[in-house]
Amino acid sequence: SSGINAEYGGISCSIVAFSGYRNFALTIMGSETKANYHQREEDFQRRLNYYRCTDSVEVNFSDDYYGDKIKDLTDYRYWVRVQQIKHENSHRAKEAAKKASVS
Repeated sequence: SSGINAEYGGISCSIVAFSGYRNFALTIMGSETKANYHQREEDFQRRLNYYRCTDSVEVNFSDDYYGDKIKDLTDYRYWVRVQQIKHENSHRAKEAAKKASVS
């Protein structure tokens, strides 16, 4: 029992230490760097929200819905292309459903 508690304590301490690292590093670099970082982060999140396909019928557990797997520009372009394909497939499915309901 005490081994499990110690393990959870170690995990929680490492999470707290890692989550504080970004703010600490930005504080050391200065307020201008911190402001630029937050602007880029907001722009990135805005782009993810713009391109994310929310009306897709093909949502899987393996999908990167939030863009968590994006590490560089190549990953971002791939993610956007996958979202575009999902939009196209969703649009086709809606059109097919409309045609089926009319006939």
